[in-house]
Amino acid sequence: MFLFSFRMRATNTILGQHFSIAGQLRFTFPRMLMSLFIMSYMVADGVLISRYMGTVALASLNMIFPLAIFLGAVGIMLSAGGGSVVSRRLGAGDSHGADRALSSLVYAEFVFGLVVGIIGILLLDPLLGFLHVNEEQYAFAYDYQFVWLLFMPFFLLSVLSQTFFTVAGFPKLGLAVSIASGLTNVVLDIVFMGPLGWGMWGAALATVISWIVAAAAGALFFCRKNAPIRIIVTAPDWAALKGACRSGFSEMVGSLSSSVTLYLFNAAFMLWLGVDGVAALTIASYSTYVFNSIFYGFCEATGPILGYKYGEQNWKELAHVFKNSLVIMTVFSLGAYGLSIIFAKPVLAFFTPETSPVFDLVLANFGLFALSLLLLCPNMFAAYLFTAMGDGKRAALVSFCRTFLFTVLAIECLPNLIGEIGLWLAVPVAEALTFILSVVLIAANRRRYGYDGQPALVINKD
Repeated sequence: MFLFSFRMRATNTILGQHFSIAGQLRFTFPRMLMSLFIMSYMVADGVLISRYMGTVALASLNMIFPLAIFLGAVGIMLSAGGGSVVSRRLGAGDSHGADRALSSLVYAEFVFGLVVGIIGILLLDPLLGFLHVNEEQYAFAYDYQFVWLLFMPFFLLSVLSQTFFTVAGFPKLGLAVSIASGLTNVVLDIVFMGPLGWGMWGAALATVISWIVAAAAGALFFCRKNAPIRIIVTAPDWAALKGACRSGFSEMVGSLSSSVTLYLFNAAFMLWLGVDGVAALTIASYSTYVFNSIFYGFCEATGPILGYKYGEQNWKELAHVFKNSLVIMTVFSLGAYGLSIIFAKPVLAFFTPETSPVFDLVLANFGLFALSLLLLCPNMFAAYLFTAMGDGKRAALVSFCRTFLFTVLAIECLPNLIGEIGLWLAVPVAEALTFILSVVLIAANRRRYGYDGQPALVINKD
């Protein structure tokens, strides 16, 4: 059965179209590029901080990153889950309900960011102590995180706006905003840390200003009267917020788990390899962010398509998009691993001089670390598939096992069993175990949600 509102909006036409593999790639490509520019905030900070202030400053950035992930987890949950709710409402023809849901999410993100930012600033000293930021790293870490927390609402609103450009069916516009935001971050990084000499304050301020650019662009677009989804004055839509929490629970679980596992990784690398080890881990992670971003962008852009087809109850098209995704992910995964190995040396040298001990350490082990790229995309997709169906429990299970359970077991056990090589194999092993789980869950629930092409047994509306 197909339900449509009396007055069709642009999003209904865009997400309601038939998607060939080429068409799906055309739709998701801007979001993939957008994700690259979003990730450029962190990579630009990492590269320029390393160049201007050294590897100790770079290591300090990685030491505090778990705190940033942890504090933003709920906001990221609302953004991802809210996109799922809105896409299903659009598929069912409920445009006004989509407007109310988006507006409620904007209000919730701002208030949450304000409260969390204030609490974080008040507790910053003990938090840095808990993260084992040492005396050498402390000033760098404090300066960066203080500015980050001060502008936390803009971080969450920038994430929300980037997500909803795609949900609204305008990924190219989102890409343009991301380019502007990313270039702002890079240029201001160079100016603030170079000629002005503002150090970590400057690096953080450049990132914050890039958030404001993205958030402001989202506000201007979604407040227009003829926007495909509008920000309106409305009472809180508690059903939408509840649905966003349920659907996006996996994102919060993934974020919270990532903050804990990154803390454990930092501790393990510090124990076995010292500060150089933490810097090497940071560089290896940054070097794979290009592919992580592409995978993330593809999965996030595909999510609204799946959610729309599911809300529309168009089972044939839902199955078609699902099969397209399997083909695309296979090509992406093989290509990513191959390219990461071929271009490893020049990419790693971009972060640190080839004469440094950190370079030798990361180059010797990067081939092992990059094995995770073979399975990362399908594991991400599994979580986004269940999120699109409104099944937060299964999405959260995949995310929890991938980012926490399997990863913690790997980082705690492998080094003790096989030595330092276990540090670099921990992520690939965790991805392999998650892949097995993902395949089992997807196969077992194909009838439940209809991505096998037959009518679904369960319909989740919010």
